[in-house]
Amino acid sequence: MLDAWGIADGYFDIDGTWHETTDATRAVLRAAMGDPQPAGPQWFVPVGEAHQLHGACRLLLEDGEDRGVIDALPDDVPCGYHHLVPVDGGPTTWLVVPPRACPDAPFGWGVAAQVYSLWRRDGWGIGDLEDVAELGAAVAARGGVAALLSPLHAPAPTSPQEDSPYYPSSRRWLNPLLIPVVGPPPAAVDNQPGGTIGRDLVWQAKRRALAARFASERDHPEWRRWAIGQGHELTAFCAYNVLAEDYGPDWRTWPDDVRRPDAPGVAARTADPSFAERLELHAWIQWVAADELQRAADVAAGCALIGDLAVGCSPYSADTWIHQDLIAHGVTIGAPPDPFNAEGQSWGLPPLVPWRLRQAGFAPFIGLLRAAFTSMGGVRIDHVMGLFRQFWIPEGGGPADGAYVYLPHDELLALVCLEAHRAGAFVIGEDLGTVEPEVRSALAAVGMLGTKVLLFDEDAETWPAANLGTVTTHDLPTVAGILAARTGDDDGDDEVRGVLHRLVGVSVDVPADVPADAAVDVAVDVPVVDVLVAAHAAIARSPARLVLATVDDLAGSRVRPNRPGTISSADSGLPANWSHRLAASSADLLARSPGADIIAAFAAARPSPP
Repeated sequence: MLDAWGIADGYFDIDGTWHETTDATRAVLRAAMGDPQPAGPQWFVPVGEAHQLHGACRLLLEDGEDRGVIDALPDDVPCGYHHLVPVDGGPTTWLVVPPRACPDAPFGWGVAAQVYSLWRRDGWGIGDLEDVAELGAAVAARGGVAALLSPLHAPAPTSPQEDSPYYPSSRRWLNPLLIPVVGPPPAAVDNQPGGTIGRDLVWQAKRRALAARFASERDHPEWRRWAIGQGHELTAFCAYNVLAEDYGPDWRTWPDDVRRPDAPGVAARTADPSFAERLELHAWIQWVAADELQRAADVAAGCALIGDLAVGCSPYSADTWIHQDLIAHGVTIGAPPDPFNAEGQSWGLPPLVPWRLRQAGFAPFIGLLRAAFTSMGGVRIDHVMGLFRQFWIPEGGGPADGAYVYLPHDELLALVCLEAHRAGAFVIGEDLGTVEPEVRSALAAVGMLGTKVLLFDEDAETWPAANLGTVTTHDLPTVAGILAARTGDDDGDDEVRGVLHRLVGVSVDVPADVPADAAVDVAVDVPVVDVLVAAHAAIARSPARLVLATVDDLAGSRVRPNRPGTISSADSGLPANWSHRLAASSADLLARSPGADIIAAFAAARPSPP
C-alpha cells in the first residue's frame, strides 16, 4: 500500500523477507517532500484513441492549430502536447498524446565505450567526440549498427574534476571535455596510451584553448541564435558555472543573494559585463559541444550513437540549484540491503519529489529527455526502475533506514515514448538486479529493450529478443581481468570465472608476465582470445536484438572501468575508477586482435543485411 506521498508500507527483499517502513523513516520522507498539492488537469491519451468529454472544450494543438469546440476527443489527434480549454471557463487540461511504443532498435551488433577512455595519437589526454566519430565510423564500416557511449553529462567547471560520468553536475548539458581541440596538447597533458587520465590538467588546458577560440568567435550570430533558442535553462546553467568558479561547486554554501536562480544577486551579477562575458563563454562552449556531437553522429552514419542517461546528479550541482524547489533535500537514492550487498547502497543522488514534478508539468523531465535524445540514435536509461520506484534513504541514516517511494511511471513512460518518437530513437532500459515482473512487462509494452549480461545469465540462447545483450558491464571486471585474477580477488570471483570457463570447456588463465593492460599490438595469450571470442559469440547467437562488446574487451584489457563502492584507489594500489586510458586508437581496437576476432565472431553470427 502507498500513502498520499507515494511511500510504500514496506518491501520484500530478494529472499522474500518483508521490511516494514518505520514511522521515523516515513516522517523524514514526508517532511522532505512537503504536503502533496494537486496539479492542474492532465490527461494522457495514447494516439488513435477517441473519448467522450465531460463538457464542451476547444482543442488547441501544440503547433497552434485550433480544432474548434468539441464534445468528444477524436482519434486523429497527433502525438504531442496539446490543450483542452473548457468553454464554460473551467481550468485548461494539458493533453498529452504519446505513441503506443518507442521506435524499434536495430538488429545487429555494436560496441560500448567509456568515452573518456578512448585514445588517439593527437588527442588531448582524454577521449572526446573526435574519438567517438572515429569509433562509430569504424563500427559502421565493419557492419556494426550501434555504439553505446558512457554519459556525456556536464561536471562542475571546478577542480577537482569529477571522475565518474554517473555523478554529474547537470544531465541536461554536455561535458566540455568532449570538445576536440585542434593542435598538439600542452606538455603538461599526459596522452600516453594505456595511462591514467588527469582530468584537472586536461580541463585547465582545454579551458584556456576554448577561451582563446571564444575571443575570436564571440560576436558570431549563429551561436547566439542557438543560445537564445535554449532559453532560461541554458542561462541558468551558465550562471551556475560562473558562480561555481567564484564560490565553489556547492551552491548550498554560496552567499544568500545567489543561492537561488531567481535571487536578486544573480540578476545583479549577470548585469556586470565581466560576469556576462564569462556566462557567454559557458553558453558558447555548450553550442560547440552540441555541434561536435552532431558532427560525430554524421561521421558515424550507419552506426547509431546511444546516449546513456544517468540516474541522477550530484546534490550540490547545477541541476539541483536550478530545480531546488522540486528536490527532496536531506534524502539520497540508493538500494536496500540484500544477500549480495549486506549493507545496501547509498548513491548520494537527490531525488525529485513526485508530486512536485507532476505539478511542474513534468517540464524538467521532458527537457532532460530532449537533451538525451539530441543527435542520438538511441538512449539507454540507467537504473530504469527509477521511473517506477526509488529507494529513498534519510540523510545521516543507512540503507536499512530507507523506504521505497513510487513515481507516476505510466506518465513517465508515456513521455519517454513521445520524445523518443520525435527523435526517431530507440530506448534501452537497464533493468538488471531485482526487478518486479510488472516492470519488465511495462517496458516491453512500450517497446523498450531490457538488458541481459552473460556473466549474470549465461543461458544466452534463452534470452528474450527484446533485449540488449553484453558479456560484462562497466561495473564488472573485463574478461581478461577475470581470467588473470587470483581466486579471492574482486576480479576473480569463482562464479563469473566459471561462466567463462564453461564457454570454452577448459580452465584458462593469463600468464603472470602479461602486462596489466597489454596493448593490442602485443600478442595476447591465445586462450584469453579464445574465451573472449567464445563469450561474444554466445551473445551474438542469442535472440537478443542488439549485442555489444565493450572497448575494454576489444582491447584485451585487464583494467575494469569502475569498482562499485570504492571512491579512491590511493590506498589500494588499484587503478583509479573511471580514469583508465585505452592502449590503442578506436580504429585499431577493431582492426587488431583480440578486437578483430570478436568482431569476426559478431559478423559471422549477425551478418550485415543485404
